[in-house]
Amino acid sequence: MYHKPKVSIIIPVYNGEKYLSKAIDSATGQSLEEIEILLIDDGSTDNTPAILQQYKMSDNRIEVITQLKNSGLGPARNLGIEHTNGEYIFFLDADDYIHPNALEVLYEQAKRENLDILQSKYIRKKHNNKQIEPEDLTPLPSPVNGIEYFHQGFFISPMAWAKLYKTSFLKQKNLRFKNQINQDMPFVFEALTHANAVNNNLMPTYFYQINEYSISAKFSEKHITDYIRVLEDLQAYFMNTNLTNKNSIFPIQYFLFMARLSDRVLKFGDSDQKKRVKKYVEKKAKKYGKFLTKNKKYPFLKRMILKSSPYNYSLLSQTFKSKKHK
Repeated sequence: MYHKPKVSIIIPVYNGEKYLSKAIDSATGQSLEEIEILLIDDGSTDNTPAILQQYKMSDNRIEVITQLKNSGLGPARNLGIEHTNGEYIFFLDADDYIHPNALEVLYEQAKRENLDILQSKYIRKKHNNKQIEPEDLTPLPSPVNGIEYFHQGFFISPMAWAKLYKTSFLKQKNLRFKNQINQDMPFVFEALTHANAVNNNLMPTYFYQINEYSISAKFSEKHITDYIRVLEDLQAYFMNTNLTNKNSIFPIQYFLFMARLSDRVLKFGDSDQKKRVKKYVEKKAKKYGKFLTKNKKYPFLKRMILKSSPYNYSLLSQTFKSKKHK
């Protein structure tokens, strides 16, 4: 084991015997060798523990941390943060994988620019193996702080992965994940509000796969509760940290998250759940819609529909997609 790893890769795993090898292999196969790989076994009941131990025996950079009881993705990531020894942290979900040069490229830039957060592109892989790059990152001539990043309207992915975080920054600011289904967005946005140096890297480093085993592919009443909890957190962030600047991307992402909740309940919810969500998001839209009026970082028509009703925005989007595929 290297005395001081340059990057710690944190990979939480729960019952991942059918898919986790690709993620771990992509981590061990990095061109940056000075890394540690923390495999967090979050109370698995299948053959995952045996697989993780085999990987540990094959590579001395791997550490297996076992929790006897399943606690969820957020607490598992937090456990990884507590045990990390690397200068930087990279989160990798067990059903995804990363480019062989990902950590070398990101580490060199983060170290050179003394960054707290470095965001990279990611590629979404669909079931048919089709690849798409869902976001358009803006190259920055020099690092900016997190509030300025929001105010200049730059895109920030609400996912914790595909980013490199300075370990000392996360620990000094006591930045941790909450124990809820949608814990990425509050973590990322709170981290940004504290960051002194943020930048983008245009290399697609992360491959995000949607599969039948993923928690994100399921839906329950708890999802609605957690979505609403996240929205309340985001509301507090943008009201208490001056993120309502007319050019800020934050209100757009807040409204898009309401649309995302609406989309989920329209697809999977019952009539009572739909009424509950519709009432909630339209109340918030009426209260905070003014922050979208002058924001030109999002197409005018979409912005106006979002401002009026994130629920109807999702309904129209589903209708459009349905007609398109007929």
